[in-house]
Amino acid sequence: MKLKILLIFLFFSSFSFAYDFMPFDINTRKAIETKYLNQPLVISFWSIDCPYCIDDLKKLGKALSKNKNVKLITVCVDGKESANKAERILSQANLPQHEQYQYAEVDEDRLRYSIDPNWYGELPRTYFYDATHQITPLSGKISKAFLDTWFKK
Repeated sequence: MKLKILLIFLFFSSFSFAYDFMPFDINTRKAIETKYLNQPLVISFWSIDCPYCIDDLKKLGKALSKNKNVKLITVCVDGKESANKAERILSQANLPQHEQYQYAEVDEDRLRYSIDPNWYGELPRTYFYDATHQITPLSGKISKAFLDTWFKK
């Protein structure tokens, strides 16, 4: 009996706080854009080693708590070996429930170019889509003034 209880506990404990990172490859951005067509959307590219990225995730969490109609997608540019640390960071950012991705391509330059040919890899990189999918790309820290203005659209 004790063994059954232990096995059940171990089975459920491995799922209780885990984020499910989906693979982000060269086709993923287009698939996301199609899925959320005619809906406001924010796609945030971030890294576990980027303090500005972590600050931006927290800012987005606060802003999205007041703007529940905006969908959020986060993309961790670090590999699977960083999943545990990425999970901790996301759980501390107080983000709404959202889709989480991790890079799944070996050739990061090719992947980055498929995402945006004008992006050279600087982080954080955030794409703000209004309801008509007019895109505002932003590299670097997101200011409160920018968020306030964008969410009023």
